[in-house]
Amino acid sequence: MPAQKLYTRFLRQLLPLLALAYVLTAALTTGLYYQNQNTAAGNQRNQTLDTFAQVLIKPLWDCNSLTAEGIIQAMTLQPNVRGVSVPDQCAQKLIVAGTQPDKDSKDTLSTPLHYVDETGATHVLGELQIAFRPISIFTAVSRSLMPQLTVFLSMLAVVLACALWTFKRTIGQPLLQLCQAMHRHQALDPIPADWADEISEVTRTYNTQLQKLRRQARRDPLTGLGNRLLLEERLGRVKRAGLQGHILLLDLDRFKPVNDTYGHAAGDEVLREVAQRLLACAREGDTVVRLGGDEFAIIAPDTIEDADVNALVTRITQALTQPILWRDTPIHITPSIGRTRFGQDNCASSTLLAQADADMYRAKAMAHQQHDAAVLSESL
Repeated sequence: MPAQKLYTRFLRQLLPLLALAYVLTAALTTGLYYQNQNTAAGNQRNQTLDTFAQVLIKPLWDCNSLTAEGIIQAMTLQPNVRGVSVPDQCAQKLIVAGTQPDKDSKDTLSTPLHYVDETGATHVLGELQIAFRPISIFTAVSRSLMPQLTVFLSMLAVVLACALWTFKRTIGQPLLQLCQAMHRHQALDPIPADWADEISEVTRTYNTQLQKLRRQARRDPLTGLGNRLLLEERLGRVKRAGLQGHILLLDLDRFKPVNDTYGHAAGDEVLREVAQRLLACAREGDTVVRLGGDEFAIIAPDTIEDADVNALVTRITQALTQPILWRDTPIHITPSIGRTRFGQDNCASSTLLAQADADMYRAKAMAHQQHDAAVLSESL
């Protein structure tokens, strides 16, 4: 199914509801209008019947057939009259104009014609019958729906315009800002106070998840230390602050035999223990990271004097040469530590790490030479 914009789905769901509301309103209004039309038509029919009955009495009593016929013809010109009939007793005939009224039809009204003479005597002149046009519900619908349709379309235009404006202001613009922040991988903080609670909650969740992901992206999952990304960020920060210090780079001698002899679970435990010992040796303000494998690094700002960094290296060496117990078996490892100074020039992080790496391998080579010399001395 093709993707739809949020406001499109909003309108697609809103329009049927508005149409249903219009249909219900139109049906109710049409029914009421039709009922009112019937009532009004009934009153008008009775009034028409009474009026023409009074007009016809005198000509019929005077046997003025010509006048009576003229009145009846005039009656058929009324918009709602289909036909009229009245007896002419003088001419002994039935005067009919238009359609012959059907006495049994509900749209035919009749009334007796009485003449009262000077003596008060009442004379029956016959019965006036008028056939009216039926009241059509379709006429009522057409007359009532056209104004309603005009009003509905006008209201619909206003409602849609207001809905789109409100949607854009309360949902569209906040979502656009949130999407832009997501594309930049930045937190949206502070959250505007006028945002809807639901969007604010989504934004807070996004900010929390972003912070969590950032922490995860800068942490080594095995040891909980920072990783290379954190190292570069912290190194850039201390360099921008104009601080001087040292980077220590170390790896673990005889670590590979630990994995080969005791398994990777033992190797992981050794790495976790080394991480904790390095944190214990580091000073407040130092940054300890694991670069990968058995390679660690420490950013030690404010170690301008060699004595400061030497003391840190000594603590690390003493801590890591202590045996690590794995299932009651002591595991012995030793570190090789290289160092390089930062803050005196504008070297890149990769350059500083390369310098520390070179110094570490010089220290490792020197340690191997001393070890070989000691072995040779013992054999002699």
